[in-house]
Amino acid sequence: MIFKKVALISKPNDADVAETLRAVIGYLSKNKLNITVDTSASNMVDTSGCNVAEIQDIKKDTDLAIIVGGDGTLLAAAQHLAPLGIPICGINRGRLGFLVDISPKEITAALDGILNGKLTLEERIALQAKVERDGKIVSKNNSYNDVVVHCRDAVRLIELHNKIDGAPLNTLSADGLIVATPTGSTAYALSCGGPIIQPTLDSLVLVPISPHILSNRPIVVSAKSEIEIMVSQNSRADAVVSFDGHIHFPLELGDKVTICKDSAKLKLAQPLGHDYLDILRKKLSWSF
Repeated sequence: MIFKKVALISKPNDADVAETLRAVIGYLSKNKLNITVDTSASNMVDTSGCNVAEIQDIKKDTDLAIIVGGDGTLLAAAQHLAPLGIPICGINRGRLGFLVDISPKEITAALDGILNGKLTLEERIALQAKVERDGKIVSKNNSYNDVVVHCRDAVRLIELHNKIDGAPLNTLSADGLIVATPTGSTAYALSCGGPIIQPTLDSLVLVPISPHILSNRPIVVSAKSEIEIMVSQNSRADAVVSFDGHIHFPLELGDKVTICKDSAKLKLAQPLGHDYLDILRKKLSWSF
């Protein structure tokens, strides 16, 4: 097997997740692999014969990470694992699961292939976003789905001045603005009317959230672009920037969020024969 040291990371406190974890641990143990289980998983199942560690320590000695949960669980783990180039595969115990797309019924067949090198290693682009306030960087984070600037509390419009590569795009009055990778195009961006983008394309999409003016539409740009979002001094509501829905940073009037493609990539380990169009048909109930 090409992967010898495998980490198991899971969604916490879920009976279905626990059932799948037991099956995966049994499979990995039978194949005599070095198994490290994160603390969330260790609280649900017997980890005899496994190492137990926090994710910060798991990433130091891992060849492959297996996520049991939903896309949110995978994205949270990616914050730690993707910058180190650790491949990630996902077993779906969430809802739609565009990233964690291995069915619990397919564990043995899928892992047999992946662990023996019969896999597709798909690289997805990441975003780097920094928040500038009074000329100083006050926050900096990576995202693999999206960076979202949105209203923090009240149901009120915020006003954003947006630029692409230094050129003015628009002044947007809306609930917010999503900047998504192709991976994130099937997440929050899709629910706000954005297009589905093939995940291997080198592009980004900007999707307004409930814009006040209907002519404000989603726009697809090159991933080489630098996107600047500034909270207008005229904005009447507090704003926040969110990174993959997990990290949130409050913004002040005049704050500038600059977003560009990051050098890190999300590496998804998938069984041979993985078909993105088939995933779309199944998850979105499309007919053919």
